[in-house]
Amino acid sequence: MTIFLQSLGSRVAKIVTKPFVFPKGDEDKWFDITIKEFDAKAKAHYVLLQSLDDISRAISCKSTYDIWCNLVVTHEGTSQVKKAKIDLLYSQHENFSMDENESIDDIITCFTKITNGLSSLGDTIDNDQKIRKVIRALPPS
Repeated sequence: MTIFLQSLGSRVAKIVTKPFVFPKGDEDKWFDITIKEFDAKAKAHYVLLQSLDDISRAISCKSTYDIWCNLVVTHEGTSQVKKAKIDLLYSQHENFSMDENESIDDIITCFTKITNGLSSLGDTIDNDQKIRKVIRALPPS
């Protein structure tokens, strides 16, 4: 989502990361920069609302910033949720093995989901460790 917002302009991407203060006074007397920030806020607000699969998440939000914070917590979670997800993925990584009825494609797909999940949460496993883990997971022939 951040990349999409950046594609709409740096102002649009920045506007969601801080609360927007609505300009005071008559619209005709706004400075150029105020108009550009207002337009960026409107674009960001529209994009965030369009991207939601369930608009009820944003109904109680009063600003674009509130919607953004809500989405971040929903998709990334709080720091406690993030730590719990990392712990769960590391547990899956440690216990990773191949069952007799699984194909190589199945285990590679499963392993990739685990390592991609860790990577998306900021914890990476280097390629040598990944290769060794997959080889150890294979049944003896």
